Formats: sequence, C-alpha cells, structure tokens
Amino acid sequence: RSTQGVSSAASDVYKRQPKSPDWMQEKHWQLCQSLTQLEGFENLCNEIEKNGARFKEWYNELYPEQVPLPSEWKRAPLFHMLLILRCMRRDRTTYGLAKLINQALEDGEKFNRAETSFADIMTKSYKMSSPHTPFFFIISSGSAPKKIVEELVAQVNPKGFRSLSMGQGVDKDAEEDLKSGHKEGIWVFLENCHLMPRWLPKLEQMLDNFAAEGGNDRFRLFLSGEPSDKIPIGLLERCIKLTCEPPQELKANVSMAFKNFNAKDFDTKSDEKYRAILFALCFFHGLVVVRKRFGSSGWNGNYPFNLQDLRDSAKVMETYLEGGKVPWEDMKYIIGEIMYGGHITDDWDRKLCKAYLDFLMKDELFEEYDLIPYPAKGTTISFKCPKYTTHEAYFKHIDGLPETPITFGMSVNAELNYREDQADTLFRTLQDLQPKSAGIGGDDGGDKSDKFKDVKDIVEKFESLKIPADLLKADENRSPYQNVFMQESDRMNTLIDVILRSINDLEAALNGQLTMTDQLEKLQDSLLLYRVPVKWKDAYESCRGLIPWLTNLNFRIEQLNSWKDNPSISPKILYLNYLFNPQSFLTAIKQTEAQKTKTELNKLYIQTEVTGRAPENIESAIDTSSKKASIGVNICGFSLEGCGIDFNSKFLCESEPKKIILPLNVVMCKAAPFVAETKEDKNYYMCPVYKTKDRGSTRYVFTAQLKTKDTPQTVSYTHLRAHETREDLVCRLLLEKKNQH
Repeated sequence: RSTQGVSSAASDVYKRQPKSPDWMQEKHWQLCQSLTQLEGFENLCNEIEKNGARFKEWYNELYPEQVPLPSEWKRAPLFHMLLILRCMRRDRTTYGLAKLINQALEDGEKFNRAETSFADIMTKSYKMSSPHTPFFFIISSGSAPKKIVEELVAQVNPKGFRSLSMGQGVDKDAEEDLKSGHKEGIWVFLENCHLMPRWLPKLEQMLDNFAAEGGNDRFRLFLSGEPSDKIPIGLLERCIKLTCEPPQELKANVSMAFKNFNAKDFDTKSDEKYRAILFALCFFHGLVVVRKRFGSSGWNGNYPFNLQDLRDSAKVMETYLEGGKVPWEDMKYIIGEIMYGGHITDDWDRKLCKAYLDFLMKDELFEEYDLIPYPAKGTTISFKCPKYTTHEAYFKHIDGLPETPITFGMSVNAELNYREDQADTLFRTLQDLQPKSAGIGGDDGGDKSDKFKDVKDIVEKFESLKIPADLLKADENRSPYQNVFMQESDRMNTLIDVILRSINDLEAALNGQLTMTDQLEKLQDSLLLYRVPVKWKDAYESCRGLIPWLTNLNFRIEQLNSWKDNPSISPKILYLNYLFNPQSFLTAIKQTEAQKTKTELNKLYIQTEVTGRAPENIESAIDTSSKKASIGVNICGFSLEGCGIDFNSKFLCESEPKKIILPLNVVMCKAAPFVAETKEDKNYYMCPVYKTKDRGSTRYVFTAQLKTKDTPQTVSYTHLRAHETREDLVCRLLLEKKNQH
C-alpha cells in the first residue's frame, strides 16, 4: 500500500496517535501511524512511546535489519520487521529484503549476488547460443558492448568479424553482411538497432529463413539497442538478452578499470610516475562512474562515462610523460574537458570534474598521496596511492578501498539519500507491476470510491479561490512585482481549470456518462496510487505524492490571494517555492533596484543573507516603494542539502546524521551591483539553487551565497567548498524537499 500520501480518513488516525518522539523524523512517524491501520500493528506507536529508549537505540543502529526489534516485537515475523523497517529506516529496506530472499528461497543468496566479470558472462552465454539464437545487448549509460564482443572474438577466433552501426540507409549493407556471415560463418554485430525499428521485422524474417535453410554453424549475430517499445517482441524472445552495466561498488569499478591495462606491460614499466598517475586515473574513473549511483546528488545529468574514456586518457598521459616533467595543467585540461568532459553538459558538473582532477593530479601523487578528495577535519578514512612495482600488488591494495560517501568527498548522509531513493523506486515499480484489474494495493470498490471522493472534496474548494479576472487586466503602469503576480495568477487559474475539468470528466466516465478513455484510466490509476496525474504535474516541477502536492497547491493559492490586495509591492514574506516561475520574482527584485538607482539590469545580481529567523518572527512589513528595494525581500522556502548551518554565526557546518535536508527559514534577498573579482569576499560558498532535489539545467534557479569560515585555496575549490576544510560535493539549496508542504 502506498504510504507517500494519506487520505483525509487517515488524518483522523493521526490525531489520536501519540506525539512524535524527539529522536524520530516527522516523516518516519507519519509512516508508523499509517502502519497502525494494518492488523497486528494497532499498538505500534504506543509501544514506541512506551519503550522510547530501546526503539531509539534500534532506530540509530548502523545495520538495523540485523538487530532484533525491541520488546515484544523481537518475536515478530521477518516480514513484519520489514514493514517497520520500511517506515522507520527506509534506507535499509533493500538490505532487509535481501535477508528475506535468503531465508525464503532455497539458495536465495545466489539471487543477491551478481557476477561482475563480463568475460565470464559472455563465455557462459556463448555456450548457450546457436547460429539462430542472437545476442541482444541492452545499452545502458556508459556501456560499451562492442569491446566485450571483441574480447570474445579474440577468445573464440571465428572466421571473421564485422561490425555495423545502424542508421538511415544502412539496411542494405546490414542485409549483405548477414547473408555472407550466415553462409561463411562470420560473426556480425549490428549496433544501435533501436534507430531502425521499421527494419527490425525484416531482420526477424531473415532469421526465420536462415533457420529453415540451415547454414554455417559458426555464424553468430550480435545486436545492441536502447530500451524501446518499438523493438519486435518476437525478436527479443529469440535472443539471449544481456546488459553490461558497470557494478555499483567503487572497489569493483576501480578494480575493473585497472584490469584494462595489461599486467605484463605494467610490470615492465620502470617509471614510477606512470604507475602512480595510472592508478590515480583508475581511481578518478571509479569516482565519476560510481558517483552516478547517488542520483541527482552525484551528477546533474546521466553521463555515459566508459572505459574507453579511461584508455584514451591513459594514452594521453603516456604521451605527456615522454617529455620528462609532468605538464599537469595540459593533462587535466584534456582529461577533464575533452575525454570525460566531452560527455558533461552542465557547468556545475564540469566544475566538479575539474575539482576532482585538481585534487588528484599533482606532484604529491608520487609521495604516497592520500587520494580521498578534500577530507573533513578528523577524518580517519584513508586510501593512498602506493609505490608498488607489480600489477598484482595494486589489486591487493584496491581491496582496502573504503566504500563510503566520504571516499567521494561527500557527506555521509549522501548514502542515506541514495538508499531511500532506491527503496522508493523499488516500491513504485512493485505498484506498477500490480494488475490494475486486481485493485490497487488490495483496495475494494468502496475504498476506491472513498479515495476518489477525498481528492474531489479537496480540489472542488479551489474553484472559489481563483484570482478574479479583473485583477489580471493589462496596466501600462504596473510594477515588476505586479507583472509577476499577474503571470502567476493566470497560470494558477489555468491549472485549477485543468484539475476541475479532469476530475469532472473522470466522475462522468465512472457514472457511465462519458466513455472511459486511456487518458481517464491513467488519471484514475494515478489517484488510486496517490500519485500526481501527468497533466497536473506538468504545471510545475515537483517530487511530491498526490496529497502533499494538493496541500502545497493550496498554500500556493493562499499566497496569491494574500498578495492580491497590493500586488504592486512584494509580500511581507514571500515563499519562493510557491511560485511557478521563481526566477521571475528574483528578476523583479533586480528590476525594482535598476529603476530606483538607474543601473543596468545585467550589472546586478541577487545577494542573499541567511537571517536565521522563523517567518512568524518577522513582525512588521518592509516599508513600501523606495526603501523596499534597498533593504531587500524576506524570502522563505529554501532548504539546504549536503551540510548544516549554525544559525547563530550563519556559517556552514557539518550536517547532523540522518538529517539530509535542513530548512533555512527566512533568507534576505536583495539586488546588488557586481563587484570586481579582486574585491569579492572569498569567504562565501557559491551555492546553486534548484527547484527540486532532482537537479538539472531546467531546474536551476540562481546562485546563492552562503558564509563559510575558511578561505578556499583554489578557484575550483571554491565551486565545491561547503564548510571548514570539508569539500562537500553535494551542497546545494532546494525550493522543494520530499514530504514538504
């Protein structure tokens, strides 16, 4: 059953439950309250309150799935423990499920252990294949199936090997290669088959003809393509389907990267500089590849870094080493801006990649340099670049690589965030796999009707809260703030109309007055799963479930209604996360200052100051017109991810364990002229602000300034520095967090 959103009926249960313990996050407590609605869990919240100290100890365990639950719950079945784990420690859910699989299935451990050697997998797959059973590689980001096939070619030594990248006009060449390959026993590899979906039925027919005619037993066909619903099912069914995603563990990735270089060649290299730089390159490759597992906390985009990038970088390094002194800057530029940087499209990600290379690529590397990037004060974790002379010795050294976010230069909470997202994706997928005819989460017809009625009751109230049309009429003398108000109100009224129309159409379809279309069925499924329908979600970026989304929408409407009495000035306190287009309001702040001071707009930027005050402590409104622009605007809605902040000194600090996101309360924003770089205060971390936790160029809003105690040592250090000597590579501000209204 979905626990992302709760119905109004469930809210009555919340009112009767004990208060949230101080040691537990509110979102976890709400999930525990939802669990009390299931048979056998009615007294869970009372038990937590009664045995708070023991539950707190279990809650703070590093591996809670391996520790018995407190009090009478220690005798509960494993599945019941998993339900409690899902509510209180969502980040450990996948590990708990692995434990369930081990116990419930015979030889269950083999389902939790994946082979990581592509060569072994290909050898086993080849033994299963035949001339009429092709291989199909499902392409994922960073995969290079052709290299894997070439290694198998070298091992089996067929009569010949031909590779062809599919695209417009290539079908005739592909057909000729297939005919000659089938006749002579040549291996054929057709890459990117998803680009020619109309030709694939003909390929399927050719394979049928080959099977009927017979041919050379040594013939093999290899195909590759991205996941696509246009690839014929019949073709997929006859193929051995493979995917070559890199392993998720850093140790396995660094080991696999180092394995790319021949042991004999490596051992004969007498230059210790070559060995040290190559090892650092393999470590760098592992960092940038495995960092993707942290989702948006890792990279803004999903970049296809692959082993070919590493091999090309190693060739560049070898060439540069022929000259004697290592030209670090040239090498870092080619590796960071071309080899790996060629994949990167986001400026912040490019700065991150450069910061890694700036830390790793320097002369200290030859003196058993510690490779852990930008470690925090007091960090005991270490992984040095060794001075071994044999290939095998380096592999043994890799076995000691610590698997922790600190190894990436990230906060320890990054792992928590990643594991929670992993669990959410798992349960969302399980919901999607349920047959819709069997009901959603075991609901009967009455429950479905109640859910629809709950949503309908909420959205029907929005009609009376629409902004009157007479306030949205054009006015030549309107202020920049009034422009923002009118644009936001117009978009809000349109969204309310879309929501009400879709709800009314669905109700009419359920009553038999309209035909139930695919679009209406998808709307119904979304409402039953407490997910925001796609048509509604398109209005603005959000990661919320349905009920929190509707609650947030109500707050957005309330803000506009409180602003409508005097839209020519900004509100006393404005929640930036309640706007469709937050950039427009920030531009209005600059426009107001530009008009007042006769300054060009492109010479102003938004200056931020964390006040530390709660919204309710802002007692009086800022004076209107002239004083307003010079003082600034009180803005709420910012949340800090990746580190904490000391609200007394206003300096960034280490984040507390299990506290991934920290609300910043009121932030003063005002327009200020750009200053020369030489005069700029370097004790600020330039922090990107995004609309949601899912980053990207389309979700970027602006760059805020947050105080940090130490002066960064280099420019690249500035881009990533968060606090003290800590280089927190995921520090950023958000306008929305999960379970936030």
